[in-house]
Amino acid sequence: MQSQKKDYIWNSLGSLLQSAISPVLLIVITRLNGIEDSGLFSFALSLSVVFWAISLWGGRTYQASDVKREFCSGGYVAVRFVASLIVAVSAVVFCVLNGYNATKTGLIMILVAFKILESIADSLYGVLQIHRKLYIAGISLTMKAILGFGVFIVVDIVTKNVMYGTLAILLVNALIILLYDVLWVRRVEVITMNKKFIKEYASQAVVIMKRTSAVFVVVFLTMFSLNIPRYFLDKSHPDQIGYFGIMAMPITLLGLFISFIIQPNVVNLSELLAKGKLKKFARIVGKINQITFGMGVLSVVLSYLIGVWMLNVIFGININNFRLDLTIMVIGAAANAFVSIYVNLLIIMRRFKGQFYTLLLTDILAVAVSMCLIERLAMLGSVLVFMMISFLQVALLLVIYKRSLKDAIIIDKVKGSYE
Repeated sequence: MQSQKKDYIWNSLGSLLQSAISPVLLIVITRLNGIEDSGLFSFALSLSVVFWAISLWGGRTYQASDVKREFCSGGYVAVRFVASLIVAVSAVVFCVLNGYNATKTGLIMILVAFKILESIADSLYGVLQIHRKLYIAGISLTMKAILGFGVFIVVDIVTKNVMYGTLAILLVNALIILLYDVLWVRRVEVITMNKKFIKEYASQAVVIMKRTSAVFVVVFLTMFSLNIPRYFLDKSHPDQIGYFGIMAMPITLLGLFISFIIQPNVVNLSELLAKGKLKKFARIVGKINQITFGMGVLSVVLSYLIGVWMLNVIFGININNFRLDLTIMVIGAAANAFVSIYVNLLIIMRRFKGQFYTLLLTDILAVAVSMCLIERLAMLGSVLVFMMISFLQVALLLVIYKRSLKDAIIIDKVKGSYE
């Protein structure tokens, strides 16, 4: 119990700071460098998150819920290196095909490299989580956030260049991975790096990537759907992309909140599922839903009453004309929080097909609607697309989860293991 409490505290703090650094950097850049650089940074960051979804192939939820140790930890880490290579090549091709200038391409590539490091570190955190040392991951995230933010501020003030500041954050993360994350993983588990084992890890990585291809597609589609409205807004109304990034802060904050309550419960929920203790499994999920609903309602109310005022004060800009847009964005963010919950639950339950088709079809719909709405309605069109797609996704995923839980109960009753 004491270990679990420590995991909760440090994971919450680390996740809080990791998620908070992006909006805080956005505040700093808006004030120090202006709304144009802020818009460039927020767009590059959101794009790097899409590529990050590729480098997270398999995902830590799948890794940490592998309680039967079907694959070794070296295999999961190897997957991230293979996926990261794919990401690096894909990001370069994407920037070239879109004809971005050197500044935009450079910033995107630095942030993609930063996300690649995050994905590799995430697989190391998965090793620590399996060994009940999630608090170490939390400490690592805390150090990366505090030191990364500190060096960014210094470099940006001295150079007035967002790209140099972002590069400094990249270097800080690389050093902490080498000097802290890797050393701690070696304490809890030996990942041998000779020719024989590297060959074994590579072969396991291929199997894991095939086995978790559905997880990868699901995570990618989840990340992709968040950025569809942003991409089309940047194409048709680039002058508003900075404001969109500022108003998207609630998505980051609610996503952070979900990580607080989901990640520390992944191993526990997986074990309950494996033991057939589905009543307790459902009770924990019910509590997570209740807490998330309460937080969502509170967020919507606060954003409507004081959201515009708070963002005006924090960022030093005027977004009074976007009051309705902000409220719609937060409503969509609240719905999207449930999307994240059910995606993770269905990964734990190893149910991929239903959520794959749900996310694929809703993303296609989002692209089609964005092409029609955003050019005409600009910001309002982008937040409407985000809200509508989020509600559609959560409704469909809820149905899939309920059916999956019902099927699991029936199977366990037949086996005589239902509790």
